[in-house]
Amino acid sequence: MDMEKMKKWLELTNQYKSDNFWNSVFENNNPSQFFSTDDEFPRYDVYQNESHVCIILDAPGITQDDIKFSLNSNTNLLIKGMIRPVYPIEMEVKAERFRGEFERTIPLPEPAEAKSINIQFLNGLIQVAYPRKIEDVSLHGGSQ
Repeated sequence: MDMEKMKKWLELTNQYKSDNFWNSVFENNNPSQFFSTDDEFPRYDVYQNESHVCIILDAPGITQDDIKFSLNSNTNLLIKGMIRPVYPIEMEVKAERFRGEFERTIPLPEPAEAKSINIQFLNGLIQVAYPRKIEDVSLHGGSQ
């Protein structure tokens, strides 16, 4: 047994021996963090440049037939779909991957028109892109 490691461990545990141990634990962390589950599916990232907004969705095993997209008031992208198991449930030994029906609403950083949305499936990802509507100030009498 390494006595030096044991001494360090005892010093560390003595730091938390006081009566206000739990207060100090939660002082810097919100207790709800320990119990929250971030199981929303699919996960996504949003990007934008001067001309387009792009949303990248994690979509392992999702086919085009198993997912539907729609716009709610031009500012929310609604995604509904189904992830089907690869093998019959009777064969299952352990399952961690999400499967079943899902629905998620993604707030868009800028309004979109359904006809201008482009959707592409790329190696387990879905790219949803649409053009930004940025007015050119110089065309409307802005300073030059």
